[in-house]
Amino acid sequence: MFDAEYFRTNLPRDVDAMGGDPVVEVQLLSGHSHRVRAVVEVAPGFVVLDAYLGKGDLSHERPRFGAPDSASLDTFRAVVAYESIAAVVLDPSRTRAKAIPGFGS
Repeated sequence: MFDAEYFRTNLPRDVDAMGGDPVVEVQLLSGHSHRVRAVVEVAPGFVVLDAYLGKGDLSHERPRFGAPDSASLDTFRAVVAYESIAAVVLDPSRTRAKAIPGFGS
């Protein structure tokens, strides 16, 4: 189970272990997910995330955790109860998609 300690201590350590700017995604039990730019607040029972606004399928853009050049991307705040988190996925991949999926590729 995820808790305040995870977001205060373990997540920053995991991010550093992956080179400091992995793609971080919080997946919820509901099936929704948030691609995280930053952790804004850690509180008992919930965490406040600054998350990237997903417009269509932007997986090819791969916005990264704490990326300073991400100011041009839209973000929003999400307040997430720890008990609703299914997984936190960190992807250190440096490669970008060669083609955007769809009819134009």
